[in-house]
Amino acid sequence: MKLLLVLLVSMELVAPVLADQNPYLAIYLNTAADGSGENEICPAINGIFNVYVCFDRFGEGGGMLGAAFMFVRTFAGFKLLQTNLLPGLDFGDVEVDGWAITAGANCQYPVDGTLVGASIQYLYLGQPGVIEIVSHPIDGNSAADCDNLLDFWCVASLDSHIFSGNFGVCMPPPAAAYSSACEPLLVPVEGATWGGIKALYR
Repeated sequence: MKLLLVLLVSMELVAPVLADQNPYLAIYLNTAADGSGENEICPAINGIFNVYVCFDRFGEGGGMLGAAFMFVRTFAGFKLLQTNLLPGLDFGDVEVDGWAITAGANCQYPVDGTLVGASIQYLYLGQPGVIEIVSHPIDGNSAADCDNLLDFWCVASLDSHIFSGNFGVCMPPPAAAYSSACEPLLVPVEGATWGGIKALYR
């Protein structure tokens, strides 16, 4: 963890000028290993299920060397296993002190726009609840891009994304706290002609 923190701290010094390879990087939780599933599940009592940590909204040619985040879980159950799906190291506990995942020396690029970075396996004990993605207690909502510069993720919301970033277990997921940092995918546009636009400035 200390090595990652040194890397992230050193990157923070140059981030204001040099970051932004992934200017609208979004993080979301999903039921599918390719990130195309759902953000809500209702397993049987004592059922086991996986939650996948997905990233998308990369910039042109963007990729990722690592990210840091934390979960706040309210449903009754246990975290059985957490697995970094990037080919590097990982540090911490996603529910206790935050989790930093790294890709090692080789940058990881999205497949079909999505990069699935991690998997967490849970046992459900029957009381509904949610998983909220929050900032890592030390590293905040940071992600290192392929240029070794610091980018920041935001939690996807239905305003800016096809998924809500957080996760629901036998109940809807909560709204994203960081959604305002994501650029909307769809911006309402009024129909207009070039002549009409020019007339506005006469």
